[in-house]
Amino acid sequence: GGSMNTLADRYYRDTHYPIPHADFLRLQHAHATGVLFLDLLDTLDLGGQRPDAAQQASFASVIALLTDQLGHVVNTCESQILARMEATAA
Repeated sequence: GGSMNTLADRYYRDTHYPIPHADFLRLQHAHATGVLFLDLLDTLDLGGQRPDAAQQASFASVIALLTDQLGHVVNTCESQILARMEATAA
């Protein structure tokens, strides 16, 4: 993610997104879920366990959840960018 941050710093330094409270909760939830998930992986690894099919399916659903939550936030930010661009063009 280093190059993305440099890019963001160069082009969008003064861009801020006031996000709806619902999106803040989505980010918070996605972050908490991710942390829990990584802790779970550490525990499995320490126990020397390899995930079975059922565990892999639940892993996939966690990733799907995180992706969905983050997708909502990205959509919010993108719609604000578009609205701002249209306002400037008008």
